[in-house]
Amino acid sequence: AVVSTQSTGDTIGVGTPTKIKEILAELSGIPFTSLALHCHDTYGQALANVSTGLDRGIRVFDSSVSGLGGCPYAQGASGNLATEDLLYLLEGAGAHTGIDLDKVIDTGVFISDFLGRVNGSKVALAKCK
Repeated sequence: AVVSTQSTGDTIGVGTPTKIKEILAELSGIPFTSLALHCHDTYGQALANVSTGLDRGIRVFDSSVSGLGGCPYAQGASGNLATEDLLYLLEGAGAHTGIDLDKVIDTGVFISDFLGRVNGSKVALAKCK
């Protein structure tokens, strides 16, 4: 089997743009077009970390609607980067994702209500006021 994409993860959400730059420098032998980033948002750095990856040519990022998910083995680690927030960043940077942000927001509102939890997307919270 051939590996086409290698994902680098900050699964506990302690990464910063400086740390992401350092990791990507260590991986400089791997074409960034075959790298992906997985950033949790425990300390509110996920979007800044994605932006750092974008600046270095990475184009694949993991996210989840309403930021659902988390890291069960890291106490205090919050959820994943919210897809809604990632889409807002990408669209604001001029990227065409082909994904309807409003539909993703609606989905996040639905699932958050269903699960009885606070929506983890800052974009959804701002747009739904």
